[in-house]
This record gives sequence, C-alpha cells and structure tokens, in this order.
Amino acid sequence: MFTINSQFTHIIGAMLKEKKELIISKGGLKTNMVITVKNMILALVSAGLILLAACASAPTIPAVPVDQPAKQSTAAQPQAPANQSPAQQDPTVGYGTSSNDNATGAKTPTAPVNRVDVIYFHVNQRCVTCLCFEQHVTKVIDTYFQDAVNSGKLTYQVLNVQKPENEAISKKYQAVGSQLFVNVIIKGVNNIQDIQSIWNWKCANDPHGFELKVKNVIQGGLNQIP
Repeated sequence: MFTINSQFTHIIGAMLKEKKELIISKGGLKTNMVITVKNMILALVSAGLILLAACASAPTIPAVPVDQPAKQSTAAQPQAPANQSPAQQDPTVGYGTSSNDNATGAKTPTAPVNRVDVIYFHVNQRCVTCLCFEQHVTKVIDTYFQDAVNSGKLTYQVLNVQKPENEAISKKYQAVGSQLFVNVIIKGVNNIQDIQSIWNWKCANDPHGFELKVKNVIQGGLNQIP
C-alpha cells in the first residue's frame, strides 16, 4: 500500500499540495485500517490457541452420579390378628363401669354380664336435696360395697344428664333430673329400677336412715346376681 501511494504521488506531482496530502492521508488511513484488521485476526488466533491449550491441560472432573430414589419395599406389612379387638377406654367416671355398652355416652370397659349398675343423675342446677342425695349415696358405696366395686359386680356413676357425652345413657334410663337408678344386669339383660322413693327418705333430716334404705336397695340388687 505504501508503494502504490508513492508512485501515484510521483505521477501527479504537479497537483496541489492539499490534494496530494489528501491522497497520502487517505492512503495512510487505508494502511492503518489494514494493519489494524491483521492485528485483530492475529490476536483472535492467539487467544484461540491459548484457550485450546488451557482446555487440553485442565484435569478431568469425574461425573457425579445422581442419587436414585429409594425403591419402596413391597414386602408385606405385618397384620394384626383377625380376632384382636381395639383397646378399650379406662373408666374415669364414678366408681365403676357404665351400665350398658359402648353405645352409651359413658366410658365403658369390659364388665361382667352379671352385675349391678348404680347411677345417680343430676342436672346443671344443683339444689340442697340433690347434693344431699349424691353425698349419702356415695357414702353408702364407699362404706359397704367397695369389695363388690373392686370385683366388678357393682358399678357406680354420677352423671349430668345435660352433658352431651351422657345423652345416650340418659335416654336409656329415661333420666331427666335428680334420680337414682339401680340396674340389675343378668346375662346381659337390663332390669332398671328408678328409685323414686329417695324423695321420701328424708335425706337432710335423717341421713343415717336414708343411707340404710339406699344400702338395702343396692344389696337387694346384688342378691339377684347368680
């Protein structure tokens, strides 16, 4: 490029200095452009060679295996015996089990089919007479019938007829208020007695006489058990 520009300048020597300088200037611009492109190509080639050399010398990284999800075991799970019954609830109300079965609202573990269930029902609003009944019936159970309670021949509960959990057993006994029931169960058959006489036994005025009468009623029920 420099040679061509020199010959061209010699032939048109008579031209104006400004024109000559313009052509030389243009030639110089072209020369600079050519040199710049060559330098860029050389730089790119050099960079490519360096990159290839770096890749060739880099250590090989082993592939990391991807964890496989654990296979679910198809082994048969142990089954409960067919004749195994669910665990039954422990009694937490009163002194014994309930009078019927698990259909009632009270908690009812297994109890002998021949037994006496004593239940005193009451409502939310307690009166003096109602509290007297509960106090002395409970005293009779504690004093005279603990052995029967411990053996399962006798159960005793105090239940609120207005609580939802006691709805079923209240309907069974048709309890609506302060009432004492003695249920003599023989071979699973209920014989329910509503002891309405307690209202005439003068619990407040003659507590000892009241207790003796309650004792006789309960003992009479136990005497019927085979």
